[in-house]
Amino acid sequence: MPRMSNVNIAIIGAGMAGLKAASTLHRIGMNVTVFEKSRGLGGRLASRRTDFGHFNHGAQYVTARDPGFNAFLQEATEFNAAQNWSPNLHRGTSAPAQSGAALSPIARHVGNLAEEPWYQGAPQMNKLIRPLVDTFPIQKQHRIVGIEPNGPRSFMLHDDLDGTYGPFDGVIVTAPAPQTADLLRPLAPRYAPIDEVVMAPCWAVMAAFESPLPTGFDAMLYPSPEISWAARSSQNEDMFHRRTPDPWVLHASPEWSRAHLEEDKDRVIEKLLAALRDVSGVKLPELHSVQAHRWRYARTELPLGKSHLNGMNGRVIAAGDWCLGARVEAAWRSGRTAAHAMVEALIG
Repeated sequence: MPRMSNVNIAIIGAGMAGLKAASTLHRIGMNVTVFEKSRGLGGRLASRRTDFGHFNHGAQYVTARDPGFNAFLQEATEFNAAQNWSPNLHRGTSAPAQSGAALSPIARHVGNLAEEPWYQGAPQMNKLIRPLVDTFPIQKQHRIVGIEPNGPRSFMLHDDLDGTYGPFDGVIVTAPAPQTADLLRPLAPRYAPIDEVVMAPCWAVMAAFESPLPTGFDAMLYPSPEISWAARSSQNEDMFHRRTPDPWVLHASPEWSRAHLEEDKDRVIEKLLAALRDVSGVKLPELHSVQAHRWRYARTELPLGKSHLNGMNGRVIAAGDWCLGARVEAAWRSGRTAAHAMVEALIG
């Protein structure tokens, strides 16, 4: 068995799955390096800064069914990185309905919301990962485009700027499924099942209104075929003490996002604001500012069906929420089990 202090592991992706894997391995003494293609951490736990506050334009909230993830949320709450969120919710009628005898995953999710406490990152969603970030190095704005075997038990990484990193004793890839498949497909047929995973896109619109949107609710869930989610992106404010500008985040439905995936951002904004006006039944106030963001791989529709996929003698592991389903909790669970699988591969 190698000494943990002599083991070097690369983690590709600094979202919930990647950071959970990195934290788990780092805490048992391994040398961990995280590579992240973006400027920030958290992946789809995203927040965008503006001149008057932040928009949570990725995942809007998290819930916990797994005891381990529930314990993580309690730790994050004590760390002031998470807080309960109880918006005044309007439930629409456009969620996917029953198919045959079984509810779709989204319909089951909608049905379970009443029984589950909601949490948000504090003060923004991307702060939820703070308890996982430790002293291991995180190389931001490093897009890894190749994994090269370097002998039977180590690997070199290559980025899109001709940089080379390593050698590493193991690699855990936590990018969205299509990007993970591109990285791992050249290594072994073992990774072919990743191609069967289906991820849906999502257009997000961040709109700040000059005066509060005059509604009796702060969030709408599946209010129309165009919109799957609309919510005020500010916390702990009641309808009589709302700040201005009034920030709202709109998420287009997977079907609408697919149909308009390559559409111009201005047209996307125009159409989704019109849909918000129609479903809210109110005149929209003047806009202070508005932006749009396209999540090409936003939500898992058909998961891998297991927590991770390993190959190359167990030393190259694919993980992410897409392994188990469309939940932040799924990413956390996948990262944890991928880390455990890496330890087993190294001591075997």
